[in-house]
Amino acid sequence: MFAGAVIAATLFLLVIPNAVNIAYYGYYAADQYQSEARFTVRSSSPAIGKDQLAKVTGLPSSKIVQDTQIVTNYIASNEMLDDLAKHIDIKGIYRANGADFMARLPDEATNEEFLKYWEHMVTTAVSSSSGIVTVKVRAFSAEDSQKVLQEVVASSERVVNGVNDRIWKDVIKTAQSNLENSAAALQSAREKLQVARNKSGVLNVDGSSTLISKLLATAQQEMLDLQQRFTSAQASSVSKNAPQMKVLQREIASKQAQIDDLKAQMAGSTAHASTSQPNLADISLDMSQLEMNQTLAERQFAASVRTVEQVNFISKQQLVYLDSFLAPTLPDAAEFPRRGLWIGCTLVASLALWGAAIGLLSVMKSRLN
Repeated sequence: MFAGAVIAATLFLLVIPNAVNIAYYGYYAADQYQSEARFTVRSSSPAIGKDQLAKVTGLPSSKIVQDTQIVTNYIASNEMLDDLAKHIDIKGIYRANGADFMARLPDEATNEEFLKYWEHMVTTAVSSSSGIVTVKVRAFSAEDSQKVLQEVVASSERVVNGVNDRIWKDVIKTAQSNLENSAAALQSAREKLQVARNKSGVLNVDGSSTLISKLLATAQQEMLDLQQRFTSAQASSVSKNAPQMKVLQREIASKQAQIDDLKAQMAGSTAHASTSQPNLADISLDMSQLEMNQTLAERQFAASVRTVEQVNFISKQQLVYLDSFLAPTLPDAAEFPRRGLWIGCTLVASLALWGAAIGLLSVMKSRLN
């Protein structure tokens, strides 16, 4: 019984596993070729400079550099497989007739199973010190591995360009929106100023002030002349009730009313009585505020125009780009499967299990005896 158990353990734990393993890796396992490429995802500093970059785009440089992780995650995603399928027969490559059933992609594989299979055939690594991305792709022929990796790099570059385009589309959209808002604000400020001018009848406060000052000076001079004539007539013993004296008094009263009205138009605590309109001082205050608002709106509009022109100019540059400095290689020899490694590992593991089984059987025999 002990001898039979030893023979069974030797057969099932040592002989059969190693024989199957040697037969598979030695004669049946398909060669797998690995192509390698290296690239970096760089961020550029457009003509406006790094400090202005964040001001115009609203994106700090650190945010742009993080697109390296976007690319590496994209490579091992369903989106990458969909993009590869648009340019090459990716499933046909991994269902090659020359591939063994253990390594090839099953014909009935689902999308989830294909993704797991793809994650096994592609590897990505990012150097923490340099930011260099290393991508390796395996296939059942050297040409296929290179072709697949070329499409992987091309698709990754398209993703980076897409990120760049989205950044600039958002920036241009924001700049155009700001320009439209500033144009609307400027139009509103101009309309308010025009309405105020039409309502007050004053086109220019300084011009109106100069005109009223001249009229006031003329009226005061005429008032002085009338008073002198009235005083001279009194000195000549002309009675106040005389017709010419009454005419002078009416002219003096009329001229005084004109002077008071002009003074009220210049400045006063209330609207002048003759027109029931605000005085020039009040109009000047309101006009100054409206003109200041218009000036600020004009400056904002001019700044928005410069920003749009600047963004349109630098949007032709790429904020983020993929710099491939090592093109996908064409492997000379198959690196996978690692036949010697797997045969050796299987031999060591089977010897360990076989030894443990023989030891256990010996202990059981000694106890039974």
